[in-house]
Amino acid sequence: MMSKKDRTRQQMEEEMRQLRKVFMTVRLMKADEVQGGKKGSAPCYAQWRRSRPCENCVARQALEKNTRKTRLEYFGQELYEITASCVQVDGQLCVLELTRKIDRSVLLDPENGERLLNSITDEREKRYRDPLTGAYNRTYYDENYRYRSITAGVAMLDMDDLKFSNDVYGSGAGNSVLETAVSTIRRGLSEKDRLIRYDGGRLLLLLPDIRQEQLSPRLEQIRLQLQAASVPGYSRIRMSASIGGVWINDENVDDAVQHAERLMHYARIQKNTVITERQPEPHALQPTHSRQSVLIVDDSAMNRMLLSQMLNSQFDTAEAASGEDCLRLLEQNPTGISVVLLDIHMTGIDGFTVLEAMSQRGMLEEIPVIMISSEDNVDTVRRAFDLGASDYISRPFDARVVYQRITNTIRMYAKQRRLSAMVADQVSQKEKRSQMMIGILSRVVERRNGESRTHVQHISTLTGMLLDHLVQKTETYPLTQEMRRTISMASVLHDIGKMEIGEQVLNSPEPRTPEDEETMRQHTLLGARMLEELDAYRDEDFVRVAYQICRWHHERYDGGGYPDQLVGEQIPIAAQVVGLADAYETLTTGSGSQPPVPCAAAVQMLCTGEAGAFNPVLLDCLREIENEIDDAMRRRPETL
Repeated sequence: MMSKKDRTRQQMEEEMRQLRKVFMTVRLMKADEVQGGKKGSAPCYAQWRRSRPCENCVARQALEKNTRKTRLEYFGQELYEITASCVQVDGQLCVLELTRKIDRSVLLDPENGERLLNSITDEREKRYRDPLTGAYNRTYYDENYRYRSITAGVAMLDMDDLKFSNDVYGSGAGNSVLETAVSTIRRGLSEKDRLIRYDGGRLLLLLPDIRQEQLSPRLEQIRLQLQAASVPGYSRIRMSASIGGVWINDENVDDAVQHAERLMHYARIQKNTVITERQPEPHALQPTHSRQSVLIVDDSAMNRMLLSQMLNSQFDTAEAASGEDCLRLLEQNPTGISVVLLDIHMTGIDGFTVLEAMSQRGMLEEIPVIMISSEDNVDTVRRAFDLGASDYISRPFDARVVYQRITNTIRMYAKQRRLSAMVADQVSQKEKRSQMMIGILSRVVERRNGESRTHVQHISTLTGMLLDHLVQKTETYPLTQEMRRTISMASVLHDIGKMEIGEQVLNSPEPRTPEDEETMRQHTLLGARMLEELDAYRDEDFVRVAYQICRWHHERYDGGGYPDQLVGEQIPIAAQVVGLADAYETLTTGSGSQPPVPCAAAVQMLCTGEAGAFNPVLLDCLREIENEIDDAMRRRPETL
């Protein structure tokens, strides 16, 4: 239609005048206007119609490729063709944009039209759906809501203790919690509501049809539904969520999401809490329900009545007449009780047995217990504290003493939760920075070493999974969580020595000669030397571990590796794990002329020694978590 020859402004105006006889809109934009279009300085036609930034601007695409681009797009019920072409006008690069309405009836016959529509719908669903939970994903939010202004309730939900569930029950437990949470929430949503897996264990909820006064009760209802839901296969897991919500009236969604996220962080201090204050955050620190709750457990009705009368003015109280009733109430409402006053001597199971049961079920981490008894001997008090009691009160009761001890205990636990939330945030930020570094290094390795983009990320993931299972399987390697994190992070540097090898050897399309193979083997020593030359950081744990990995990750358990032919436990455990992860990843993704092999076949080859000799304990770990590793390798890693 348009040639790229240079036109004068007058020639261009005449050509545009002729084009307006055919096209609905004809616009000429300078290059800098098109590049700034995402910010709204000179929007393309699609952006102008939507009144929001265009994520797939055809004008910008034409400019970037210096060519012509065309696409079809619906605005309301009408279909339009938008064409953008690069042109030279008075020596300046511009984009000519043409728009016309399309008669849909002449595009396809009904059968093919339906097939096309179904195909587009399927692809759109795959692009916008989280594969684990079926909720919408972050891409859907970014492309459809992030820049919009709407009237709606906006809530951020963080699933409490998700990492704890993974640590205790394995990675599958966290996935099951998320799947259950999403299915539980979706059952109560309307057609216009949107549930989005924002990232990790955080869910974003958009409620466009809700009124401001309805938001808090609705979110409270969701909190209770999550609390009551059961996680299939994990009967001991009790779900809960910390929720922050705001209501906006024709306001920017992304600003509201950030506000809801801040409120959610305040809710995390107490856990299983909803905060929906619309005022500035400092006022949102206090949740709607300010009174704390006390569960009084005593088989004497008189004692329960006495304590209730003492505490009713300051606390909400509940009563249990036996240890069995106490445990049942705590199971039904694990996060609704602030403190338990527990009598030692009761018919049925006594207070000590209740305390042991609470400890075994992990309840004492969230619910403090104050023991009450007429006995005040040293052995009784000592046993109560040994079993996890927070305090001990002797009869007869002094109302002021009882009140003050309960208050002090609740404050102590609240402070512990705040500290835990702060630590969790710090760990989260540290892990985020680590993932950023892994992502950056993966791009460097991809472009310099000719390896796939996912290689470095896969090695780090595999290393972490093997280490976590190793410490559960045996006490031979006393690796703390921080040590395991350091090894996993340092694993991304395992092939850094390849940076020193010439391009003609590293990425040659021809088969390598024996001399080239020997040169390639030098990358272990080159990488170790690069780290050894970091004089200021040589003694840091990270650099020390990275040195071990770089130099010895190609050593083999039988002494058949390189560069030093180390045998067995002469090889540092960090290098052993990374070496196994590297071998597995190479087999399953293919290398050179070797095609990739399935996960099960790769595990078999490694365990039989066909692909090198490795630590038998590590091979047992690989075999035992084979399915989890296969699932992890299939998931698409996050990109920068």
